[in-house]
Amino acid sequence: MSTGAAAVLAWTGAASAVVAGAGLLGSGMLAQARAATAADLAALAASDALAVGASAPCQVAAEAADRNDALLSSCQVQGQDVLVQVEVTAAPLPAVGARARAGPSPTDVP
Repeated sequence: MSTGAAAVLAWTGAASAVVAGAGLLGSGMLAQARAATAADLAALAASDALAVGASAPCQVAAEAADRNDALLSSCQVQGQDVLVQVEVTAAPLPAVGARARAGPSPTDVP
Protein backbone atom coordinates (compact mmCIF):
# COMPACT_ATOMS: atom_id res chain seq x y z
CA MET A 1 0.00 0.00 0.00
CA SER A 2 1.34 3.42 -0.89
CA THR A 3 1.84 6.23 1.59
CA GLY A 4 -0.94 8.24 -0.06
CA ALA A 5 -3.45 5.39 0.21
CA ALA A 6 -2.57 4.86 3.88
CA ALA A 7 -3.04 8.56 4.57
CA VAL A 8 -6.47 8.51 2.88
CA LEU A 9 -7.50 5.46 4.92
CA ALA A 10 -6.29 7.09 8.14
CA TRP A 11 -8.11 10.32 7.31
CA THR A 12 -11.30 8.42 6.47
CA GLY A 13 -11.09 6.48 9.75
CA ALA A 14 -10.55 9.65 11.76
CA ALA A 15 -13.43 11.41 10.03
CA SER A 16 -15.71 8.43 10.68
CA ALA A 17 -14.80 8.47 14.37
CA VAL A 18 -15.56 12.19 14.61
CA VAL A 19 -18.93 11.75 12.90
CA ALA A 20 -19.82 8.81 15.17
CA GLY A 21 -18.81 10.80 18.26
CA ALA A 22 -20.89 13.78 17.14
CA GLY A 23 -23.84 11.45 16.58
CA LEU A 24 -23.55 10.07 20.12
CA LEU A 25 -23.24 13.56 21.55
CA GLY A 26 -26.32 14.64 19.63
CA SER A 27 -28.27 11.60 20.84
CA GLY A 28 -27.34 12.37 24.43
CA MET A 29 -28.31 16.03 24.13
CA LEU A 30 -31.64 15.12 22.51
CA ALA A 31 -32.38 12.56 25.24
CA GLN A 32 -31.58 15.14 27.93
CA ALA A 33 -33.97 17.64 26.33
CA ARG A 34 -36.69 14.98 26.08
CA ALA A 35 -36.19 14.05 29.74
CA ALA A 36 -36.37 17.68 30.87
CA THR A 37 -39.56 18.25 28.88
CA ALA A 38 -41.16 15.06 30.20
CA ALA A 39 -40.24 15.99 33.79
CA ASP A 40 -41.66 19.50 33.42
CA LEU A 41 -44.92 18.23 31.94
CA ALA A 42 -45.28 15.47 34.54
CA ALA A 43 -44.72 17.93 37.40
CA LEU A 44 -47.20 20.42 35.94
CA ALA A 45 -49.83 17.73 35.40
CA ALA A 46 -49.42 16.45 38.96
CA SER A 47 -49.53 19.99 40.36
CA ASP A 48 -52.76 20.69 38.48
CA ALA A 49 -54.24 17.43 39.76
CA LEU A 50 -53.23 18.34 43.30
CA ALA A 51 -54.75 21.80 42.95
CA VAL A 52 -58.15 20.40 41.98
CA GLY A 53 -58.09 17.85 44.79
CA ALA A 54 -57.27 14.67 42.86
CA SER A 55 -56.42 11.79 45.15
CA ALA A 56 -53.44 10.50 43.14
CA PRO A 57 -51.37 13.32 41.64
CA CYS A 58 -48.37 11.01 41.22
CA GLN A 59 -50.47 8.68 39.08
CA VAL A 60 -51.26 11.68 36.87
CA ALA A 61 -47.53 12.45 36.73
CA ALA A 62 -46.79 8.86 35.69
CA GLU A 63 -49.36 9.06 32.90
CA ALA A 64 -47.93 12.37 31.66
CA ALA A 65 -44.41 10.96 31.69
CA ASP A 66 -45.55 7.85 29.83
CA ARG A 67 -47.21 9.98 27.14
CA ASN A 68 -43.83 11.64 26.64
CA ASP A 69 -41.94 8.33 26.34
CA ALA A 70 -40.44 8.66 29.81
CA LEU A 71 -40.62 6.60 32.97
CA LEU A 72 -41.55 8.29 36.24
CA SER A 73 -38.89 7.14 38.70
CA SER A 74 -39.82 9.36 41.65
CA CYS A 75 -42.75 11.53 42.70
CA GLN A 76 -43.15 13.38 45.99
CA VAL A 77 -45.84 15.75 47.17
CA GLN A 78 -44.43 18.37 49.55
CA GLY A 79 -47.18 20.64 50.70
CA GLN A 80 -48.58 22.21 47.54
CA ASP A 81 -45.50 21.37 45.44
CA VAL A 82 -44.86 18.24 43.44
CA LEU A 83 -41.32 17.00 42.77
CA VAL A 84 -40.80 14.43 40.02
CA GLN A 85 -37.91 12.59 38.46
CA VAL A 86 -38.14 10.83 35.10
CA GLU A 87 -35.86 8.70 32.95
CA VAL A 88 -35.66 8.51 29.16
CA THR A 89 -33.90 5.79 27.20
CA ALA A 90 -31.00 7.08 25.13
CA ALA A 91 -29.75 3.92 23.42
CA PRO A 92 -26.94 3.15 22.90
CA LEU A 93 -26.13 5.49 25.80
CA PRO A 94 -27.35 4.93 29.36
CA ALA A 95 -30.77 6.27 30.35
CA VAL A 96 -30.95 10.00 30.99
CA GLY A 97 -32.83 11.50 33.92
CA ALA A 98 -34.31 14.88 34.76
CA ARG A 99 -36.07 16.46 37.74
CA ALA A 100 -38.78 19.10 37.96
CA ARG A 101 -40.84 20.86 40.60
CA ALA A 102 -44.24 22.48 40.13
CA GLY A 103 -46.70 24.16 42.42
CA PRO A 104 -48.62 27.36 42.87
CA SER A 105 -46.83 30.64 42.45
CA PRO A 106 -45.87 32.43 45.69
CA THR A 107 -48.66 34.97 45.11
CA ASP A 108 -51.26 32.16 44.94
CA VAL A 109 -50.33 30.65 48.30
CA PRO A 110 -52.48 31.92 51.16
